[in-house]
Amino acid sequence: QDAAFKAQQADKIRATIAATLARINLPKIPTSQPSQPALGPGFGLASFGGMSALAASAIKPKGFSGVAGRPAVKKWRALKLDEKGREIDEQGNVIKSVRETTATLKVNQKRLLIEQQKFQPPPAKGRKSVKHLDPRISVAEKRSVMRRQKALSFIKQGKFQRKAQALRMEQISQQLRKDNTIVGKTGEGIQILPSRPIHVDELPDIEWWDEKVLGNNSSYEDFKADVVPPTVSLKVHHPVALAPPCEEEPPAPRPLMLTKKERKKIRRMNKLDKERERQDLVSAGLAAPKEPRLKLSNMMAILMDEAISDPSAVEKKVREQMARRAQAHLEHNASRKLSKQQKREKMRKKLKEDTTVKSFVTIFSTPDLSSKQIRFKIDANANQYNMTGIGIISDVCNVVVLEGGPKGTKKMKGILLRRIKWKNAEEPSGANDEGEEDDDEDEYDEEEAGTKQKAKMIWEGVQNQRKFLNFRFETCRSEAAARQVFAEKGLEHYWDQCLNEKINRES
Repeated sequence: QDAAFKAQQADKIRATIAATLARINLPKIPTSQPSQPALGPGFGLASFGGMSALAASAIKPKGFSGVAGRPAVKKWRALKLDEKGREIDEQGNVIKSVRETTATLKVNQKRLLIEQQKFQPPPAKGRKSVKHLDPRISVAEKRSVMRRQKALSFIKQGKFQRKAQALRMEQISQQLRKDNTIVGKTGEGIQILPSRPIHVDELPDIEWWDEKVLGNNSSYEDFKADVVPPTVSLKVHHPVALAPPCEEEPPAPRPLMLTKKERKKIRRMNKLDKERERQDLVSAGLAAPKEPRLKLSNMMAILMDEAISDPSAVEKKVREQMARRAQAHLEHNASRKLSKQQKREKMRKKLKEDTTVKSFVTIFSTPDLSSKQIRFKIDANANQYNMTGIGIISDVCNVVVLEGGPKGTKKMKGILLRRIKWKNAEEPSGANDEGEEDDDEDEYDEEEAGTKQKAKMIWEGVQNQRKFLNFRFETCRSEAAARQVFAEKGLEHYWDQCLNEKINRES
């Protein structure tokens, strides 16, 4: 059944082809043309309804492949190689083969395509009309409309005149350099300098540093050995290198911080080295041997026979040696002890702080500065900690201003705010004997009021340099006089701030 169905379909196709070819007027093929090969059973010329052989050969039936439609089979030739492995033909000649490189990766293919496009001429873009085209104007195809409007560039007036004038001047200058002279209106010759003058000093016959040595000689050829002073010799004199006065020496390397265990180990090793040196000197006979360290506990073990024969003399000898050791220990400590002057200098260096860049300022408002004891404490501690400033004593407000480093400021804050007792510092213990008969309640009220008195820190900050040379107290009769003291240093706002704080506290 399948074969019959396929045969019916083939007949329908043949009929359709025959009807199509009947409508087309094809030229007749001459009879002298060689016969076409057979197209297989059922595909002869008769089956095409009497059409020509050329038309029949041009037809490629859909779904069918006859013998005529098949490509010619390529005959493979045998591969022949010579002794060196080169390909040869049948006559024995070497065949030169060129291996074509083919890019397989996309990247290499794109690169090869770009290289090929470089050597290809750009495609000629046809223009619709060249009638109104000016070839002197080059306008890119992809430029915008605004860019096309700017294509025309007009020459400014005098451009080529300036170029011609510059060219003439260049020719004239070259001619003048050749002649080396120029004739002016008066006819006098003027020397022309070269385009790039180079000034070269003539070499002197004698250098200036040799004039004193050579004396009256006019050149080095007239030099005589007798004229040379004895200080001149063949040795090279190297002057001492001095440090420049404007540059500071680089800071010394910071010492390495060692642990306590490492420091003990270093001391122990140094002592062992000294002991070995002493033993070497003793063994060489250059130093006396060290006496044994005698004590009452070991004298019998060290001085056996002598201690048995005369124990009293041995005990006396041991006690004398112990006394000498104790005295040597005291003398060694006394030699290392600092004197009073050295102690003061050490304490001064310890408390000294660098305030050249910045100094700390602290302002205190105190209850009362009439006590000599309190003023002495403030003055003595301020001088000890290198503090400068001023203390104002007045009926309106008592102010203490201190300037210095951070350590001194911290110490003075503790003294003024905590250590000083501001209640009746100058009153002796028996000054109020008559007041013992007063009521206990009045005494309790006075003590409670006195304990509440204390100083207060108004402000603290930093300034670039100190305003006072030292610390001193000054008594002012009025508010204007106190403000004038600060105004002389440009610090009247210190007084205003303390005064405002007192007014706010009382209100």
